Amino acid sequence: MPSSAISWIRCSLAFLLLNAVVGAGSQASLCRGGEVDSWLKLIEQANGELDPERLPSRETREQETLDAMREAEAFFQRVTDEANYQAWMRFLRFDPLRSAIEEEQSIAKRGNAAVELYQRLSGPEEGLELSRLIALRESLDRYIAALRYGDPKRGLALVGRQLSTLQGILTNETDTPIALSDLSGEQVAKIESVVESLADANQADTLVRSIVRRYSSPNLRAFVDGNVIANAVARPVNNPEAVNDCLLGTRVIGNARVVGQVTSQLLPSDGNVRLLVRLDGQFSTTTRGYNGPVTLDTSGIGQVYAARQLVVTEKGIIAGEPIATASLSTNIHRINHPLKLVRKIASKKAAEMKPQAEALSRQKLQSRVLEGFRKQTDENVNRSFPDLDAKMAPWLGRLDLPVPIRQLSSTSDEVHVQVTMQRPLGLSAGNAGPSLSSVRTATSSGTYPGGYTAAIQVHESILNNTVMQLLAGETFTPKKLRELTSSFGLQKDNDESTDEEAQDFEVDFSSFRPVYFEARDQTFRIGLRGDRFAQGGNELDRRLEVSALYRPAITEDNRMILIRDEEIDLQFPGGRRLTLSQTAIKANIEEGFDKLFPDTLLHRPWTIPADAKMPALAGRSADVIGIDARDGWLTIVVR
Repeated sequence: MPSSAISWIRCSLAFLLLNAVVGAGSQASLCRGGEVDSWLKLIEQANGELDPERLPSRETREQETLDAMREAEAFFQRVTDEANYQAWMRFLRFDPLRSAIEEEQSIAKRGNAAVELYQRLSGPEEGLELSRLIALRESLDRYIAALRYGDPKRGLALVGRQLSTLQGILTNETDTPIALSDLSGEQVAKIESVVESLADANQADTLVRSIVRRYSSPNLRAFVDGNVIANAVARPVNNPEAVNDCLLGTRVIGNARVVGQVTSQLLPSDGNVRLLVRLDGQFSTTTRGYNGPVTLDTSGIGQVYAARQLVVTEKGIIAGEPIATASLSTNIHRINHPLKLVRKIASKKAAEMKPQAEALSRQKLQSRVLEGFRKQTDENVNRSFPDLDAKMAPWLGRLDLPVPIRQLSSTSDEVHVQVTMQRPLGLSAGNAGPSLSSVRTATSSGTYPGGYTAAIQVHESILNNTVMQLLAGETFTPKKLRELTSSFGLQKDNDESTDEEAQDFEVDFSSFRPVYFEARDQTFRIGLRGDRFAQGGNELDRRLEVSALYRPAITEDNRMILIRDEEIDLQFPGGRRLTLSQTAIKANIEEGFDKLFPDTLLHRPWTIPADAKMPALAGRSADVIGIDARDGWLTIVVR
């Protein structure tokens, strides 16, 4: 039986420029308005083309599900021993759904059994990433859709209501289309729900594709300042070396030294990071040459340079061919021999051979620098990178999470990573995150090269495309919720509280946006939705929504943190007034969630692990110096 696991970023010229900007803005606005207009037309078209023949067949999907259960059962019987097979069968519990289908029980009972099995099949347990179980989940997903839309009259009525809901969102229940930029996170999530429903019913294909295509921008971005890379690579060079060589028949013995600096420079690149690593140094020698009975005391000075381009990908580092140059100038300080005549002849001969000797020495020096630089940079090339895909694949398979689409790039100032986490019918970001230059920090009006270490930008849609399905309908306690928030570094300072009276409650998450965050107008809101709240012997079987609003603030030591508004926002959607007993429970709910939401967020330093591959960065801490929340994006800047 698989074991459980929790786991889980610028006066005529000015006039022309102003007109260009205004004109471009107007055209963009018209484009956005035209986009919504086209969707409204597609809604009208879809309403006129509803086709009962395209609704999913309940009988076909039912048989597919029975077949998928049989194939999964046969798989475990074939590849495992009897004890493990029986353990899997007890975990999967196919009988309730199989019986509901074979006995032709009500649509509701078949649907409940299918949903329960689907939820058991999607979780952190090891083994749920097996292809047979993934195929079974896909069959169950299609079957649940067929149960909902399989009846032509009821199915088309549901589709019609979904189209009306979408039309109302895009017009704010008026006759005037709204700009997509005016949509709230809640409205976009509702659009996503409509899109998924239309796809489940196999209707309005053109509309579905158009909306999904529009909301497909990366929803996670990260930046690393180029100076961080340069500082991590930079190092001084002071390499002494013994000289024992033969040059034009003269044995040369002595000492040499290269003193300099290794530096790096980011280069613009798409799809990878390009880095030019350079060595600039000064070369000096002190030697004595032996040629028969004559010895020569010499010294030399020169410049050495080496460079190599490295291409960094997710898989590893690819090194280009290194280059090296060298210059050398030598001086003969003394010729040693007892006879003056011999010294005179040797001096003349040495002067004649000096150009040739310097050329040969320069070539040898250049070769030594080249090979030494190659060897040192090869150490980085041979560094192994963790296989992210292999590490993520089992979790993506178990939890039906989308495979992240990643793009690595560099400019002369920064390294940039973009990630798109988007389910097949999920909506990702509809706009790019704000430029770093517009994100103020505690000490500056923007974030500029050299003024930060790293920045990360997270879009509201990241949750909808990852944990939503996992949390929907689940029962969570404060302990489980703290585990979830602590995985994002959001735990409170008094996280180890043992106040059982304040901690002892549970909440059933809703199926729609059970957990969400919104980043709008420089405020950051975290919220939870539940369908039931219970504490001790009291229970509130009613929808509730609780959220906390945070605002960026600057501390005395020039950091930025998020500070929570004093009161949490507790609502009971639906309009019905609370009964006396429910009003009494409300105070307990407010107290419980008040203790759950931290008073401050992002107040702790970010520490790089001590065993990080880059020694220059290992163990260092970075403080949050910038927080920006707007247009659905939360930006965090650290230094």
